[in-house]
Amino acid sequence: EFKFGYNGANSTQEGLTQPGFEKIIVNLSGSVANTGIAGQGATSGLAIPGGLVRVNSAGNGRSAPYNPYSLTFGRTLTPVRGNQLAKFGVVVPHIRMSTDQQGGITYSYSNLDAFLANTATTIQYFGDLSEPSPFHNGASGLKHIVQNYYVAYAQDEWRLKPNMTLNYGLRYDYYVPLHERDNRIVKFNVETGQLDPDTTPFYQSRKNNFQPRVSATYSPTTKTVLRGGFGIFVGPGQTEDQIQPIEAERISTTASSGGYPANEEAIRSNFISNPNNRQYQPRAYANNYELPETVYQYTASVQREIGASMAATLAYVGSQGRNLFLRSVANRTIGVGLQTSGTWTQIREFDIVARDAAGLITSIQRPYAEVDYKTSGGHDEYNAMQLGLTRRAANGVTMNAQYTLGKSYGNTAGSNEAVTAGNNAWTLNPQEFDYDLGYNNFDVRHTFNASALYNIPGQGALKGGWIVGGIFNARSGIPVPVLVTRPDIVYVDGAGNVFLNLAAGRTAVVNTPGGGASRNTRRPDVVPGVDPFIKDGGLIFLNPAAFAIPKPGTFGNLERNSIHGPSVRQFDLTMAKQIPVGRGSNVEFRLEVFNVFNIANFTNPVGTLPNALPTTSLTEANKVQPGQPFTSGAAGTFGRLTSTVGTTVGLGTPRQIQLGFRYNF
Repeated sequence: EFKFGYNGANSTQEGLTQPGFEKIIVNLSGSVANTGIAGQGATSGLAIPGGLVRVNSAGNGRSAPYNPYSLTFGRTLTPVRGNQLAKFGVVVPHIRMSTDQQGGITYSYSNLDAFLANTATTIQYFGDLSEPSPFHNGASGLKHIVQNYYVAYAQDEWRLKPNMTLNYGLRYDYYVPLHERDNRIVKFNVETGQLDPDTTPFYQSRKNNFQPRVSATYSPTTKTVLRGGFGIFVGPGQTEDQIQPIEAERISTTASSGGYPANEEAIRSNFISNPNNRQYQPRAYANNYELPETVYQYTASVQREIGASMAATLAYVGSQGRNLFLRSVANRTIGVGLQTSGTWTQIREFDIVARDAAGLITSIQRPYAEVDYKTSGGHDEYNAMQLGLTRRAANGVTMNAQYTLGKSYGNTAGSNEAVTAGNNAWTLNPQEFDYDLGYNNFDVRHTFNASALYNIPGQGALKGGWIVGGIFNARSGIPVPVLVTRPDIVYVDGAGNVFLNLAAGRTAVVNTPGGGASRNTRRPDVVPGVDPFIKDGGLIFLNPAAFAIPKPGTFGNLERNSIHGPSVRQFDLTMAKQIPVGRGSNVEFRLEVFNVFNIANFTNPVGTLPNALPTTSLTEANKVQPGQPFTSGAAGTFGRLTSTVGTTVGLGTPRQIQLGFRYNF
């Protein structure tokens, strides 16, 4: 069998807004949101006005047109021999895409007062991918992405006995590294701070991707079935994790002060004419970034028939991920220096610093800002026990129940899940990311659901045709990423007190080793012996006194995702009445009630502690020093439940009642 396929799906992502806002967006931090509104979080009190959308994980833009297509060639052989059914095949997809990302300016404000005063914390300028390039002599136009896959497989289904079947096979995948047709890229070297040649491969692609798989089914008795399986699976990850050097070939820079409106032409002119001081933020990869990711999956189960209509299942499900996606930052903060003006300044790895004979900084140029980069080598594992009980339709009753006890743990969970929270801590142990070892974002310890449907016996227009059913769902909470806002640089006086502003007798020090403020995802310290949960049944879920700001030069000791949020539970009810209307057809009236008992199911509480260091004086209200437990005043809205699960229909909704009518024929 020979197959040829074509698939294309042109699309454009763009924002809609009022005139004058097409090229900007405003981000506002702080606790200014209304509470009690489904889906409304307390840390985004502004509706993020502006016409920009998220065009990639690094920036916002006006639109992002994509014109992808693929050509797939395949050949399959399926020989049958006795009690064996084999299958051999080759598949070769050729993937092509033309794209542009049209940028804009993002204004970020630290709080409402800063927004009203128009004093931005950062102003990020994001240029168009298609505009004349400052890196390739003004070359312009769409980017053209090229990638090829080569896949081969062999499998066999072998019926060894009437009560035993064995499936086994082998698959091979090779993913040619993605590249840009015209080599219009910017490949930033995170180790040297230089741009690699345009022909440098984006990443390494392994060629030993052999994936054996085996499974078996065995029935020792007519009422018992044993199943088991093991397999290795690989995948290239999402395109977003492979396209960075193409997306980096644009003007991208961030100013650390200013306000609206920014001088767009001045930003562009400085970037083009002043390469040693433009604070460029390219998208980057580690030099040892390697694909594909690999997952090992294994399972075993036993199913037993109970009586004439019920079956019980006990299963173990496990998996391990290897060579998974990770993130960190390059051009790290390596220290602070005193300038001839008497002020301190932050120094990064690739800054160009000039000093006088006394060691004072006379000038500092910043060709690059902090650079977020991607790498591989992460790991995780998932283990679960699954119980199931099923009753087939008998005497008008159908029932089903499942319970899962699971655990997902690692230092990442794969493509686009990793954040630069503690990954910068690899500076303590080069190339080790296990500071981020913890529970993954989707870790759910307990999950239970049960359903029942009953056809009420009866005859006639009134007594016949009634159906009643119910569904109960419950799960324990998902992790709350408990974080603390920390600036890269702070000032310490002679007594060891820490402040945000410089004053006489204070020395500037690096606050978080390596920096990382561009991602701002740092974890706090744990206060020993203090319960992190508030258990009074109110809206305050987490206890701020259980956490403290880490001391300058240290990372927080809170384990990643060790705090889990509120559980979710809900009971739904359905009732239906079917009325025959002749010739095998009927009309059905249906009543459905979601969340019958109107249980309030909350989303995770606010998980980020504010920057509560004093600015100038120890007498400032609602401030704490490193190592001191957060007070409720210093913590703001941290730990507060501000929103119910934002679903309209289904699990997590407030009580809803639906009436329906259907004609079946």
